[in-house]
Amino acid sequence: MMRPGRPFPPLEEGEGGNSRSEFMYLVDETEEHCMKAETLFPYEYWGIEVLPGHVQMALEEFLIKRVAELGRRPETRTAAVRFFSFPQDTIVLGYGQDTDIIKKRDSSFFLTRRVTGGSHVQTGMNTLAYTFVVPRDGKFANYEEMRAYYADLVARALKKLGIGPIEVDNKASIITVNGRIIASHAMFWGVRSALLHGLIILHPYDVDKIAERVILQKRKIGNYFYSEYLALKNLPAVSMELEKKLARSLLRPSVLRQMVADAILEYVAGNRPKRQQITSEVIRDSFQLAQKKYGAALWIQERRPPYGRDEVEAIPGEELAGPLRSNLGYCLFSQVPDDDFKNMAEPE
Repeated sequence: MMRPGRPFPPLEEGEGGNSRSEFMYLVDETEEHCMKAETLFPYEYWGIEVLPGHVQMALEEFLIKRVAELGRRPETRTAAVRFFSFPQDTIVLGYGQDTDIIKKRDSSFFLTRRVTGGSHVQTGMNTLAYTFVVPRDGKFANYEEMRAYYADLVARALKKLGIGPIEVDNKASIITVNGRIIASHAMFWGVRSALLHGLIILHPYDVDKIAERVILQKRKIGNYFYSEYLALKNLPAVSMELEKKLARSLLRPSVLRQMVADAILEYVAGNRPKRQQITSEVIRDSFQLAQKKYGAALWIQERRPPYGRDEVEAIPGEELAGPLRSNLGYCLFSQVPDDDFKNMAEPE
């Protein structure tokens, strides 16, 4: 069985198998001939949807279950890809995270919790989320292989749009431009299907609003403090990277969202994915799940009910039913080492 693994070597060769350089590499122009590899799966493409955060999280669960069920028989086995945004600013908590980082709750933003690990992140109309769901049919030996495979394809799509230099860091689950994060992703390694979803920054954040809603941490590195606030201020965005290359009309959120989604879809699913629609029936079922779970206080505040081993093999970095973790930093930077974080922020 083919094992995709990490398709290209790291920037440097480390001495040991666990060196950080093993997980990092530049997307090089000399690798153009490798960019559009034959797809690993037939894909269903579920389009781009702008829906409230709790409904989007319910749709993630819908696809996890659908791909698992279709994967029971070889003749129906398929993967799924979709893109989405949020009509309102939404703070999305990590699977095993406490709510202690929320400063206040008001009508200016929505709060929900996702099925993947890590910590809080703000989504909204300025971001594009992507989701890939695959059957556990052996093509990926582990979630590290799946993460590396899809991170590479997303990075190559961004590079093809004219963004760069692009670097993939699979240890921190991020994609960077000039050393600063433009995309980040997380995983759900289920028993019969697996999901990777991520976030691309299309337009700059209003960081002051984020700082009013959640606690932004600081790190003491050497003699200086470096803040998540300034790291968020310094984030690149697709619109900023392309503003000198595209007409202003092409930088509108809806147009840019479609452009980035189309580029990623081509690399992931090729030219002939099977198009599916979020039908009224799917929306109805998702709204019911959203109300019962992803929009409910029991799930948001306490992460109840947790997943069990009959459904999930691993949510990387999490205990399925362990205590909620407190005092976590902002998700984009949570796995970034100090030496890299210094370059993303600025000394205060």
